Amino acid sequence: MEPYEKAREKYKPEHIRYLLIAESPPPAASIQSSRQFYYTDRTRKDDRLFINTIRALYPETMETPEPELEAQKEALLHRLQQDGIYMIEALETSQEHEVTKKQRRERISKTLPQLLERVKKLAAQDTKLILIKSNVYDEAAEPLRAAGFTVLNTGLVDYPGRFNQRAYREKLANLVNGV
Repeated sequence: MEPYEKAREKYKPEHIRYLLIAESPPPAASIQSSRQFYYTDRTRKDDRLFINTIRALYPETMETPEPELEAQKEALLHRLQQDGIYMIEALETSQEHEVTKKQRRERISKTLPQLLERVKKLAAQDTKLILIKSNVYDEAAEPLRAAGFTVLNTGLVDYPGRFNQRAYREKLANLVNGV
């Protein structure tokens, strides 16, 4: 089992209410990245996906400084677990920044059968899916719906990059809260 998959498995809920599907797993734990969602081995700077997911789902954390949220990361991951929220990625390998959007879309499209199998193993009949990032939504939403899964978003849920953090938080919170 890959190190990130091992880290993720530690926080897998018994019953997944919401399955968030991002684009690709983070690079190795030793590499600084804004995609370190399930790694808790050290405090990370700029852990945007984790920080913004927590702030979207738990509004009381909105004013908590990032270093404090990082220090509480393990407890917050356990809270997500208890609340039935789990994140996987459409692709099973990390993507270099140099990979173009077109290449990412093609890779997601090619690996849709594997993604559908992974979702089938994780999702219960009442599990709601939320697809994060345009290429994940564009390539996977309809095939997932056609396979009988409930995809909550009807459009893009932005990746919380440098310029999309607020949009990500608002869209994710609205989907989970049924707005």
